Amino acid sequence: MPRLSQLRGSVVRRRATRFAWLTRRRLAMAVGVAGALAVVTATVWLADRLRVGEFIADLGTSAAEATLRTTARAGLGVTEILVSGRRNTPEAHVIAAVDVRLGTPLLTFDPGAAKRELERLPWVKSADVERHFPGSVVVRLVEREPLALWQSRGSFLVVDGSGEEISGVDPGLFRHLPMVVGEDAPRHARALLALLGTEPDLLKRVTAAVRMAGRRWDLLLDNDIRVQLPEHETGQAWTKLAAAERKERLLDRNVTQIDLRALDRITVRVVPAAAAPQQQPTSPGRVRAGSRQT
Repeated sequence: MPRLSQLRGSVVRRRATRFAWLTRRRLAMAVGVAGALAVVTATVWLADRLRVGEFIADLGTSAAEATLRTTARAGLGVTEILVSGRRNTPEAHVIAAVDVRLGTPLLTFDPGAAKRELERLPWVKSADVERHFPGSVVVRLVEREPLALWQSRGSFLVVDGSGEEISGVDPGLFRHLPMVVGEDAPRHARALLALLGTEPDLLKRVTAAVRMAGRRWDLLLDNDIRVQLPEHETGQAWTKLAAAERKERLLDRNVTQIDLRALDRITVRVVPAAAAPQQQPTSPGRVRAGSRQT
């Protein structure tokens, strides 16, 4: 029995010693962590009060700017802006969109931003912008091609080959373009003009093309003759009219309307002899059809 008591007492003393060591170790760790957190907190607070981060950022920015100025002085500044493909876009608009001055460090110029600004210009379909070291900015433009004047609701607009309006353009500068009339006329104008171009002598006499019910075209000629084209086989009808004109000088007669909608014949409406006025052909350079709303 005494041995057992002594053994138990020895075990208890050993365990108590081990637990005391663990407690001291944990306490030391806790004190260390708390101290570290206090140091970090104080450092962050002090850095914020002294604006150390801003100082470092400013120092980096200043160094970068100084480096760029050095590259410009070393011959890497913008010395020229080379532009190709510009026909209708004003030069001042291109310069404003590129937004770079001579002498600016070439490394600071952003070609992507210039490209986006250029493609916002009315005439520009696409743009490509590059930096060519040591000092060139190269701009390549693809402009929209004006195709026709579109008469819509009493006003005139310039449209391109895809039927889209070229905004901000003075239509008076493009009076030489063919005129199309009708809500969906711009979408179909390119195909029509390509077809009419197969007979260039006859095309010269067309002053306007009027889209009828979204299905077919009527053409107005320079001597006030209206030509009614069919919905289908339009090219065949146009060729037939050109052949008749070459053979019989059909357009020089007292004709007011030519109906080509029936493919097996040409129907002509003439002015009665008693009422036939002396027609004075209008100069092809003048557009008379613009005031006629159909």
